[in-house]
Amino acid sequence: MNAVFKTFLALLRLPGYPGMALAMFLAGIASSFAVPYTSLFGATEAHMTPVRLGIFMTLTAISSVIVSTYLGRVADRRADKKRIVVLSIAGAAMGYALLCVTRNYVLLTIFGCVFLSIGAAVFPQLFTFGKARLHAAGIENTELPMATLRTTLSCAWVFGPAIGAIVLGVSGFNGLFLSAAGAFAVAGVIVMLMREPKVYDTADSADATSSEIPPQGKNAHVYAALAAFTLIGMGSTIAMIMLPVLIVDQLHGTTAHVAQMVGLGAFAEIPMMLMLGGAAQRINKANMIAFASMSHIVYFAGIALAPNLWVLVPLQILNAVVVAVTSCLGMSYFQELIPGALARATTLFFNTMRTGSVMAGVASGFVAATWGYRAVFVFCVLLASTASALLFAFNYQRGAKLFNNAPAEPDEPDEPETTVIVMTEQVETAP
Repeated sequence: MNAVFKTFLALLRLPGYPGMALAMFLAGIASSFAVPYTSLFGATEAHMTPVRLGIFMTLTAISSVIVSTYLGRVADRRADKKRIVVLSIAGAAMGYALLCVTRNYVLLTIFGCVFLSIGAAVFPQLFTFGKARLHAAGIENTELPMATLRTTLSCAWVFGPAIGAIVLGVSGFNGLFLSAAGAFAVAGVIVMLMREPKVYDTADSADATSSEIPPQGKNAHVYAALAAFTLIGMGSTIAMIMLPVLIVDQLHGTTAHVAQMVGLGAFAEIPMMLMLGGAAQRINKANMIAFASMSHIVYFAGIALAPNLWVLVPLQILNAVVVAVTSCLGMSYFQELIPGALARATTLFFNTMRTGSVMAGVASGFVAATWGYRAVFVFCVLLASTASALLFAFNYQRGAKLFNNAPAEPDEPDEPETTVIVMTEQVETAP
């Protein structure tokens, strides 16, 4: 516990880290307020038909992928990355605020495709900005700080949706979306008040004349990773959509049981992410992610065969493993696959999950309507199996073990903690 506490204090002393953590937490709270209830808003408040709601959600998701990818390319060409972060946060705040002023379908679709699409770049740009700041300050080992930032986002999602439900019940959708817009606005002010580092790590800066993925990244490994993470995101989204229905309709549970399952999984992710952040330098990321995808196979198969509600409880730990590993190591994995394009690699990682979400809605609806709810999770077993096979087959460090062999140094066991603290002291003594 003492080592963990010292490491935590060292993280707080990192340049700009407390502000980044607070901005990440506020943005996470804002998204956890609004995202779970956007489809409900369309169906009940804007009176969209199922077809119109599907078109609205799909167009918004597709435009989010396009716009966030473009902003990632712009961020890699610019030294002033903070402006892109502020722009994306402003887009999210404006988008949710505008949802309060009209119920017209065409206008809502325009607001979603323009402002919410810009806002979709908030998290990849925040993570990019945070890592770039740490590199500019001379901190090379950023795995643990970035893992704790990701944990901050998970903490927001542990209780954010429940608080959002309370706000929705008290003040309606206008109050909910205005609260989300306000939280985004405060996060934007915090980022604006942070200093822009004068020099970024050149390893994370792409050629200013190029808007394409660098040549090092144009290989089968990148495309395999894109396909695998899209399948993982697709399976996760299908489970998020269909598990509540299965619990209530097939296993005779209640909405309280659904909330308990979601809360247990989110709570279990937090310590896993912190452990992964501390050990990330020793882990072969490709193999670890592939093994996590295998956990998804067991998770989906267990749901498909579950005879009662309580079998689902331990299965949530397996899902937490997948979420923790892919979200904590996934960004670094893409950044290693595409060197010299920090913002684009981070954006690609987030876009795989978003693309998987788009595909999940259509696929889950078709399978459920044709073969039933349990068949949906059998389909997810196939998705997870394919993702795991791709990751193992295209592991760019072929033959690597799950844990890399560390150099034989006397002080190796203390390296993760020492690295963070020493780097912090160097920054504080600099003029």
